[in-house]
Amino acid sequence: MEDRRSHSRQLTCIPAHFESKNDSQDLALIRDVSVSGARLFTRLKVDAGLPVQLHLYLGTEADAPRPVAGRIVRVDRRDPALADLWGWDVGVEFDAPITEYAEEIEQLCQRQQAVGILKR
Repeated sequence: MEDRRSHSRQLTCIPAHFESKNDSQDLALIRDVSVSGARLFTRLKVDAGLPVQLHLYLGTEADAPRPVAGRIVRVDRRDPALADLWGWDVGVEFDAPITEYAEEIEQLCQRQQAVGILKR
């Protein structure tokens, strides 16, 4: 699969929800992220080209989610044998790089690796 982003990707498992013009709010699971965009799994199909507002849960339950504006650049149906709850694979390009969240994302990834959620 070709690398569609110009910045390096960080394999992760970030809970999120998103708001788009198609749906007021839905859950998402971010599979990988860079400062310029993210690949996320969703339950609902959304249309490419739509603006989207993501809310990333990077800290503890008490921490407010981090808002990120972007637009949907790719939508693919996941293999039903693998999809389970997350039927759609969605690419989002952020309106501006999220460099202010880079350290939090890195720390979250390290915590996930330490407990075995992610393996390199």
